[in-house]
Amino acid sequence: MDNTNDNILEKNLFKDDIEIKVLDAKEVFLTNNTNSRIQFHPFIYFYFMVEGSGTFFIESDAIKIQKNDLIIINSNIGHNIYVDENEFACRALCFGVESIGLTSVNKKDGDDEAKGTNNNPIGDEKSDKIQIDNYFHIPVKQNAKNIYEMFTNIVKEFTGNNLYSKTLADTIASYFVINFLRHFEGKIEVVHDINVNRQVDYIKSFLDTNYAEDIKLEELSSMAYMNKFHLIAEFKQAYRVTPIEYLILKRIEVSKGLLISTNHSMETIGNIVGFNSQSYFNQVFRKKVGLTPSQFRKKHRL
Repeated sequence: MDNTNDNILEKNLFKDDIEIKVLDAKEVFLTNNTNSRIQFHPFIYFYFMVEGSGTFFIESDAIKIQKNDLIIINSNIGHNIYVDENEFACRALCFGVESIGLTSVNKKDGDDEAKGTNNNPIGDEKSDKIQIDNYFHIPVKQNAKNIYEMFTNIVKEFTGNNLYSKTLADTIASYFVINFLRHFEGKIEVVHDINVNRQVDYIKSFLDTNYAEDIKLEELSSMAYMNKFHLIAEFKQAYRVTPIEYLILKRIEVSKGLLISTNHSMETIGNIVGFNSQSYFNQVFRKKVGLTPSQFRKKHRL
């Protein structure tokens, strides 16, 4: 396992319950002619190999994979799969979940269980400190059938349209992750993924660049792979306002510059910064600034 990605995860462990929210789930089918492109997921990703064999490239590591292998990749780690020449195809079931990462717990000196390789989810450092791992590669020797059924149902429910399908996908994923952590208790821990903050920063940068567009909260939550309530909470914690409030403030700041530096009409400036009507522009500007746009222009030009 590669432990170079120390900045990805915070080292504070979850001591109580965790909440598992599935953000993506799918079946991957690759042939010798359709090897996957390099992917970066902004959340942890679980792969279960169903058919075939090949090589999983994860950052600078190349891992031989085969049927019944479980590969877990922490967020924002580049990876792709190549199918073996003697195989027609590889098939994998996979899903990604929100806001968590996994890390190995290294044992103290003299504990044989601390030793391992890329085929073992246990780190090889002789220390009781927490190490951050880019990935885990675990050949499943028992319960492969049960894991296959769980991954199948997660994909089925996440992509389905039945009543409460997404909730059921979350429930099955929670069952899998919690049992996985119990099986490797004392060896693998769940930690908080600080890439949530990076996703929020990305949303802010998007708003800074695209403030003039008709932006909806649902669009932003889809971009951040968060539900809208989670995005609002995380954004407000980082910037003290909601994403939509930030968008309005950004439009107001840009409009101030245009009022001072141009002779554009109020309606034109409102349209340039993304307000859909002059009356709404006037209303919001006065509420935030304490003056109407025309009053602001007159005051600052004087």
